[in-house]
Amino acid sequence: MALLSGLRQLSSSYQWRLYVVHVNHQLRGQDSEEDAAYVKAYCEKWQIPCEVRRVDVLASLKSGGNRQAAARELRYQAYYEVAKHWQIEKLALAHHADDQVETILMRMIRGTGVTGLSGMEPIRKWRGLFIVRPMLKMSRAEIERYCEQENLEPRQDQSNFSLIYTRNRIRHQLIPVLKQLNPKVKEAILHLGEIVAEEEKVWIELVEDALKRVVSQREEGRICVNVQPFLELPVALQRRVVKLILSYLVNGGTNDVTLDAVERIRALAQQQHPSGMIHLLKAVHVYREYEKLWFTFNDQKKVEDSLLDISIPLSIPGVTPIPEFEGMMEAILTSEPLNKWTRNTAVFDADELPTDHPILVRSRKPGDRMSCFGMQGTKKLKKILMEAKIPRHKRHLQPVVITGDQILWVPGVQRSNIAPVSSKTTRFLYLIWHVE
Repeated sequence: MALLSGLRQLSSSYQWRLYVVHVNHQLRGQDSEEDAAYVKAYCEKWQIPCEVRRVDVLASLKSGGNRQAAARELRYQAYYEVAKHWQIEKLALAHHADDQVETILMRMIRGTGVTGLSGMEPIRKWRGLFIVRPMLKMSRAEIERYCEQENLEPRQDQSNFSLIYTRNRIRHQLIPVLKQLNPKVKEAILHLGEIVAEEEKVWIELVEDALKRVVSQREEGRICVNVQPFLELPVALQRRVVKLILSYLVNGGTNDVTLDAVERIRALAQQQHPSGMIHLLKAVHVYREYEKLWFTFNDQKKVEDSLLDISIPLSIPGVTPIPEFEGMMEAILTSEPLNKWTRNTAVFDADELPTDHPILVRSRKPGDRMSCFGMQGTKKLKKILMEAKIPRHKRHLQPVVITGDQILWVPGVQRSNIAPVSSKTTRFLYLIWHVE
C-alpha cells in the first residue's frame, strides 16, 4: 500500500496511468478475503482501476511442489495476464531493502553462484514487460514511518510470522543472530549485493563473447554447445556460460538453479562417456551426445527421441554405468546361486541365453513386445509399464535389457521367460540394476 500511495502522489508529475492487480492466493481463509476487500476499498477511494485475481495454490500442489514457489508462479502469471489485458509495459513491485537482504542470504544458503549474490534487480525485463522495484533501497522501518506519516493502515499477513518457511526463519531467527556479530550486517549484505551487481556488468560482456565461441546451434527451446571449446574456457566462464544459457531458456529465471546443478552440467561435459542426461528445475533437460551438449527447455519429446538410438553393451562380468537412465548395471557370472535378490535383480541360465547377439541396454521403442515369465505369447511393453504404474513422463528413463530383437528384462518391472534358471543350471548370470 505504501508503494501505491507513493506512485499515486507522483503520477500527475510524471503522467503515469496506474492500475492495480491484487492476487488472492486463497490460503488464509477470511483474512485473504479481507485483504482483497481492503485493496479494492483504497483503489475506489483513490479512483484507481483495480482487478482482483483468485488463484488456487492448493490445487496446483496436488502434483507436488513447494507452496511458496507455487504461489509465486501463479501470482506472476496473474500479473502477466492482467498486464497484457490492460496493455501495461511496467510492473511495479513493493520489494524493499530487507527483502533484498533475505533474498541474498537465502540464495547463499541454497548454494548460489556469485551472480545470485547480486540479489533482485531494481529493473529487469520479463516476458516483454519491465519489472521495477522502486523501494528496493528503502528499509522496512522507513516504509513503516511513511505509512504513519500518510495515515495508511497496512494489513499484516500473519503467514509472514510462520517459521515453516525458509524466508521467515532467515528473517526472525538468522538475521537477529547475525546482528549480534555485526549490528550493521544488513548494510554489509546490501553493499555486497551492489558490488556484485556492478561487477556483473563487466562479466556479461565476457560471458556473451565466450558463448559465441561455444554455441554451435540455437533454436527455440534448444541450445547446442560444442564440448571441447566449452572445456577450454576457464572454469569461472564455464559456470557463467551455463547460467546464461539457462537464463535464455527459462526467460531469466535461473536464480533457483544451484551451484551444484551447474557443476553437474560441467561434469557431464567432462566425463569420458559420450552420452548422459540431467534433469533440472523448470522442465530443463541437459543431455550429452558425443561432442555436443544440448540444453533443452520443455522439450521432453526431443529428449525421449534422443534416447531411441542409444544401445549400450553390458560388461559381463562387470559394472556398466548408464547415465542416460540414471543408474548402472552390475553383471555377475557365477557357478553358484547368490543370495542377492531385489526387485531390481534378475537371474538367467547363462548357457541358455542366445549367443549370436550381445546383451544391451536401450530405451523402450514403439511396438516393443516381450514374452513375460510365466505367460504364453507376448505382451506390449507399453501395457506392461502402464500396469506397473510407471508414470508416463518417466517411461523414457526405463532401461530395457535386450539381446538381438528379444527383450530379456525390464528392471524392476518384468522378466522374460528366456533362459530361466532350473535344477540343471550350472552357470548363473545375475543382472542387478542400481539406481543413482
